[in-house]
Amino acid sequence: MSALRWTLATTAGFALGGVALHSPGASAVGTSYLEFDVSAATFGAFLGTLVGLVTGLLQLIARRSRELRLVAAAVLGVAIAHALADGAPAIWGVPVVAALSGLAAAIAFAWATRTRDVRLLAIWFAAWTAGWLVGVSLAGALGLSGGATPEVWAAEHLVIAASLGLAWGFATSTDVRRVVERRWSFRSG
Repeated sequence: MSALRWTLATTAGFALGGVALHSPGASAVGTSYLEFDVSAATFGAFLGTLVGLVTGLLQLIARRSRELRLVAAAVLGVAIAHALADGAPAIWGVPVVAALSGLAAAIAFAWATRTRDVRLLAIWFAAWTAGWLVGVSLAGALGLSGGATPEVWAAEHLVIAASLGLAWGFATSTDVRRVVERRWSFRSG
């Protein structure tokens, strides 16, 4: 049950952030084609920090924990994702930004949980990246991509953020960790 609470808390935090602050996740990257926009990245990091704080606090409540490293990891992952989505050159594209922020989120979560298992890092990286890309695909299939009104833009970000939150929440849950540690253990002999 704690894994379900964790996944729901992560999804809720990301979804709230998607609607309120358009973070994490986006269907387009940056405003400049070739140049990194430091101002946009800084503002994106600030918004991502807010979403990370809310998500991290929801995760602590779900886990019934006081481990502030989890909040720090959520802040880092979402702040980097939003900074890259807003500031990276458009030529990088969503897949590159999703992968870079997925790597950052996986490393931050590994630090927070004191994990050195490369298999878990790979799962976390893949879940973040795939969750973002699936969310973009779903938003596109629903006709939400490139919306011209604030309502459509909020709906697009809700779909992307919820998809990312669901994938990330499940992948970082204690159930996935248990499966990896018990069933995928290397056997000698």
